Amino acid sequence: MTVALVSAIASLLVQAAEPPAPPPERFNVLGERTLFEPPLAHPRSPEFSLVVILNPGSDRVTGVMGSRIPFLNLHQGDLHLQLGFDAGVWTDLRMVSNVFGFPLTAVDYLFGVPFMARYGPFSASLELSHISAHLGDGVLMPRDPIKYTREFARLVVAYALTTHELALRFYAGGQLLLHTVPQVPPGAAEVGVEARYERWAAVQPYVALTGLYHGDTGTFDVGSQLGVFLASISSRAFSFRFALAGYWGSDRRGQFLGESIGRITAGIYGRY
Repeated sequence: MTVALVSAIASLLVQAAEPPAPPPERFNVLGERTLFEPPLAHPRSPEFSLVVILNPGSDRVTGVMGSRIPFLNLHQGDLHLQLGFDAGVWTDLRMVSNVFGFPLTAVDYLFGVPFMARYGPFSASLELSHISAHLGDGVLMPRDPIKYTREFARLVVAYALTTHELALRFYAGGQLLLHTVPQVPPGAAEVGVEARYERWAAVQPYVALTGLYHGDTGTFDVGSQLGVFLASISSRAFSFRFALAGYWGSDRRGQFLGESIGRITAGIYGRY
């Protein structure tokens, strides 16, 4: 009896000393939310939007058709890895008052592959992307189009936390041009913060601010948004928001490279 009891105790001690088995890996295709949402106030985040420029005398409206689509997912304990696709089309239009017309001023195209990761409150995205820009036929002042095409790598790291029903995200990153026409300095950097008040289920106010250094123009630029997420019509796969936005700095339309702008806009935004 004594020997059996000692043996049972020894067996329990050995089991307690053994490290727990690691959780099994889980792999799936599609069906999950994006691990790393593109920054809300960045001027080239892929999403759906329609915005009107509110500056006095402006007749411009901008439409964006784009999205970040997560494709492959790998879970290993608290570590989640994801591979996705980025695509975006930014169209700059003029509103003609005497007829129902919207002449195209400029259009920019982006596609890319983001490699994303999340571990606890930390997340990151390494993106390999292409962007090109083209001049439309609705430009008021005649100008010659330029050849504008770029391939670049961009790394952004974020930290998120929620306190007192306020969801916060802080992020910073950098970009390196791998190939560019015309030739410009290859570096860029960014830093930003986003805050979303989640107390109410239907309407969730938010504010977003991003600071950017663009090496191609040598400028420090600022983007901002103040708006509300309409959670009542959003879903697990789609988010919808309305916002006032501001941007001050270098014009990110490729055909207007090097020009400075400052603008206030109002618009609707959606993301998958």
